[in-house]
Amino acid sequence: MISPTKNTQLQKRLVVAVIATNAIVGRAELRGVEMAASRMGWTLETIDPAQTGPDLTPFAPLLDRADGVIARENDILDRLCGLVRPETSVVVIDTWHERANARVACDIGKVAEIAAEELMALRRRCYVFVPMPRARRWTAKRGEAFVSRIRAAGHEARCYEPQTEWGWAKERDALAKWLSTLPRPLAAFAGNDFLAKFTLDACRDAGLEVPRDVAILGADDDETLCLSSTPTLSSIRVDFEGAGRLAAERLAALMGKPPPKRVEIVRYGTLGVARRGSTRSGDPGTNSRMAAGLDFIAAHSYNPLLGVRDIAAAMGTGRRQAERLFRSTGKSIRQCVEDTRMEQVCLLLKTTSMPLRAIAEECGFSSRPYLSRVFKKRFGKTPGEWRHNNA
Repeated sequence: MISPTKNTQLQKRLVVAVIATNAIVGRAELRGVEMAASRMGWTLETIDPAQTGPDLTPFAPLLDRADGVIARENDILDRLCGLVRPETSVVVIDTWHERANARVACDIGKVAEIAAEELMALRRRCYVFVPMPRARRWTAKRGEAFVSRIRAAGHEARCYEPQTEWGWAKERDALAKWLSTLPRPLAAFAGNDFLAKFTLDACRDAGLEVPRDVAILGADDDETLCLSSTPTLSSIRVDFEGAGRLAAERLAALMGKPPPKRVEIVRYGTLGVARRGSTRSGDPGTNSRMAAGLDFIAAHSYNPLLGVRDIAAAMGTGRRQAERLFRSTGKSIRQCVEDTRMEQVCLLLKTTSMPLRAIAEECGFSSRPYLSRVFKKRFGKTPGEWRHNNA
């Protein structure tokens, strides 16, 4: 981690981040860059190609003055690199360019390994990977690593082969027919959350129940997409914010120095798995109501006024029956709510520099002191001590 410096020249450095924010990936990476830039005292300017379009000519004066550039948009890299000075340090995220001095890339093998372990724990008869219909290098690598890990464990694994390049409706129909031919119950790892939703819709077309017949796991943890699906989608939390921080830290090490002889590659990983309805196995009836309750808790745990009656209503039962269903799992409804909130608290403590008061508000605790008391009772440490040991 790069510490702030008293060097006024470093503090005045101008860094330009060229990152599209129309997807969760770009927004999270930009947050990471902004946090690091603030810590290092940089002047940070941003260019959002999703808003401005691919023409960077209007930004030529800004790019010509930049001491460093962070970019992730592959289709504009040629134009971008043509507008910066030869001595300007360039770091790219999840892409490649010969002009780049360093590259920050996702540890695709780690994502696939986590997906395989998560789904194998469900003990399904068959495991499949659903890639992007349009050829993408990242989705192919993710699928290869997933299938390899499953087969190494002695299980059957298959990769869906897209039938049409652009026709999503026809592709969904083809995927539905393919899934219906496979041994059940099965588990599907989709290349990202959009593909997980696509797989969920294909299962519905094929008359396959999720998660009883097909358990589905996505990646990237786009909460808006995952929580708006029925059932809600489980997803691997990829550390995109960490990617942005890593890119900024590599840039700090490069600026003002001769370019390295080799392009340095730094990899970022994951933050665990967000488990939701699409991988909660069980039969219909009681377990489906439990799944509805757990999904409701996941979607509303940020609300400090969330109560047992709200959760019971979402389950379609009375309060007493809801409590009995939850106690059959060994936990009360309130314990499940607290577990969900604490998981998010730990994630924010570990991966962000948010103050505890903001974390308490974000995670559904009525106040910072109350969160501190609950946290220390559970972990034997204050949130500050836990963050120091785990950040």
